[in-house]
Parts: sequence; structure tokens; C-alpha cells
Amino acid sequence: MPSPSMPVAETPPAAEKGAIRMPAPADGAFADALPDRLRAGVVDFAHRASASFRPARTAVLGYLIARAINLAVLGAMALATGKPFWSMVGSWDGVWFRDIADFGYVDKIPVSPAGKPYWTNVEFFPGYPWAVRLVGDVTGLSALNAGMVVTVLAGVVAAWGLYALGRELTGNHEVATLFALLWGVAPGSMVLTMVYSEALFVAFASWGLLALVRRQWTLACALCLFAGLTRNTAFGLVAAMGVAALAIVLGRREDGTRVGLLAPQARRPVLATLVSPLACVGFIAWVGWLAGRPDGWVWIQDKAFNLRFDWGISTVQWMARYLTHLGRPIYVVCTFVIILSVALMIWSLRDRRIPLPVHVYGGVVMFLALTTSNGWFFHSKPRFMLPAFTIVLPLARLMAKWPRGVVISVLVAGAAFAGWYVGFLLYVINTNP
Repeated sequence: MPSPSMPVAETPPAAEKGAIRMPAPADGAFADALPDRLRAGVVDFAHRASASFRPARTAVLGYLIARAINLAVLGAMALATGKPFWSMVGSWDGVWFRDIADFGYVDKIPVSPAGKPYWTNVEFFPGYPWAVRLVGDVTGLSALNAGMVVTVLAGVVAAWGLYALGRELTGNHEVATLFALLWGVAPGSMVLTMVYSEALFVAFASWGLLALVRRQWTLACALCLFAGLTRNTAFGLVAAMGVAALAIVLGRREDGTRVGLLAPQARRPVLATLVSPLACVGFIAWVGWLAGRPDGWVWIQDKAFNLRFDWGISTVQWMARYLTHLGRPIYVVCTFVIILSVALMIWSLRDRRIPLPVHVYGGVVMFLALTTSNGWFFHSKPRFMLPAFTIVLPLARLMAKWPRGVVISVLVAGAAFAGWYVGFLLYVINTNP
């Protein structure tokens, strides 16, 4: 091999003329190769997905068993009360989602003569009903049955995502499995067996947090956008992305100087953070435009659905009332669920092994759930807290040390309790879970 200082003889013109040249590719060669490239990409993705799913099978199977227990309890309560069974999985919020899937959104906000908005479907985000409509169009199923298909499939993806996130954070198979299963048997988890949007949201949020922990900014941003089309609790994911991006911007280089906002390594995180809330904010802005006022979505929530932000004052007041006065026992149960959840959140926040963005996500979701005044729906707090799945990770670490029989008993009891709690609200009190 010649050294860099050694002259290299030039190719003689005659040899250049006689050189053999490769034929130029035909114009359509790239287009002809495109299907093969796509096929190879799909096969590679399927292999990687299969390898990722294999260790999560126990978590997914346990999640599906919990859903079966939910339905069994709901069926027993339907039989005991003499009320319908299957239609109840699509009741309350499910009616609104089915209406959007079948007929779309209203083109005008109905308002009373006094200027107060009536209940209207623009209160509900479009991601879930759009998915229901897609499945219905493809399969020919009714909105109720298509909704259950979406809920079940989304729940499987969510349980898989929670396992993957737990494995990423702890490196332990048992803890990751319990992390997914504890979410799947939480007190409000019966709605994961109904035409509700929580399962789809957690599917996006769990994988979005995993992408964020791995610093896959484009994927995290895309999943945050999908989550923002599903529920306003996507602001928890946006906040987590902002904290992760800020950590990079405020980080220091080897020479001790700060990275800064415009540094190459900060551009993608900052851009992803700026883009991530656009779906959620865009839908809220569209409702405002439809209502003819910028705060249209908040206005409808407040005046029509009795939901407003009050820093948690009403939540504390209702809890104090149910702990000190006679009333329905179900509200006392809900009060203790809230206390337990707050204790789990505090425990979780003390765990420094969990990255700060994960803490931020769980904290923001819990904050939104507890600071929203809902005198009509105080009993729905367990459902509102369901997306705050990160708070059960320390409990999963602890339970991984317990005997297997005890763990299984706790999980089965949790699934049965979740079915009873929502079933009681549906069949006895006749209210929204």
C-alpha cells in the first residue's frame, strides 16, 4: 500500500478508454426495489417486536385474565340486579364515544336561552372514537363491539409497554411484570374492559415514556401527539418531555460550559418538546373556535359537565365529608383509594432510581386528577388516576419479594374489587364510573 507521501501513477488515457464501465441503473430500478425494501423493513420490525413481546407474555396474559375477572364480576352483578350486561360496557362515556364514531362531532355548540352550554360530544377527545370508527369500518362491527376490540387491543399494547418500561427502569423481569399487572388491577381498572379511552391513552403514554427514557425523541414526540388526541392528561407526557429536554439544555460539556438551547444535541429534544402538545392544544383550540370563545373547551367542561380546576379544594372537602358523615359506603371506599394512591405517589417520588421525567409524568397526571372539581363524579377519581401508572413501581419492587401465592391472591382480589367497584356504580347507583 503506498504511503501518503508516495506519488501514485495516473491512469493512462488509453487504459481509461478501454476500462469496463458498469451500466447505469435504469430509472425504475429504485422504484422496483422499493417494495423489497419495505418488505424487509416490515419483516425486521416484526422480528424485533416479537423479541420484545416474548418476555412480556406473562404480563399480557395476566392482564387479560384480569379483564376476564372484571367481566365475570360484572356479569354476576347484572344477573343479581336483573339488568343488562353487555350494553353496560358501552354505557356513560361509551355512549359519547360511540356517538362520535357513528356520526362525528356536532357542528354547533348547543346553548340554553340563559347562555349555558348543554352536554355535547366536543368535550371528548377524538383519538379513541376515531380508532373505534376505523375498526368498525374495517370489520363491519357495531360501535359497541368495535369499541371493545379497540379497548382490548389497546390494553394489550399498554400492558406490553408497561412491562417494557418497567424492565428498562429496573432491569428485573418480575418487577416489570408486576408493574404492568398492578396497573391492570387498580381500583378503576374495570374501565379497561369498557368502551373508554384510558387503555388507548396508556398504550401511547407507556411507550412514549419508554422512548423518552431511551432519548428516542422523534418516536416520543409522535406518541405524545397521539396521546394528546386521546386525553388531556397528555400534558403529563409533554411536561416529562420538557424536563428531559431541559436537562440536556442545562447540561455541561466536558469543558464545563453549558450545552445551551441552540446546541446540536439540544435541537431535537427542544423541537420535540415544542411539537408534542400541538395535537392536544389543537383540539382544544378547535373547540374554542366552534364555541366562539378561546376558553370554549374549559367553558363546556365547567358549565355543562361540572368539571373545573380548583387546586383540589373540593376533593379534600368531599373526602372529609365522607369520612365524618353517614353516606354511601362506596364513597368512603373511594376516599381510601385516593389516600392510598397519594401515599403511593409520595413513595414513588422518593425513589431516586426512577428518572425525573418519569416522576414528572406521574406527578402531573395525579395533580390533574386530584385538582379537578367534580362533585358529580367524585367516585370517578380512581379512573382519573389510572393513567398515573408510574406510582405503583415501588410497590412492584416490594411485591417481587413476596411468595408467589400471596402475589397471585392480591392480584386476583384486586381485579375482583375493580369489577365490583365499577359494577356497583353502574348497577346500584346508576352513575358514571
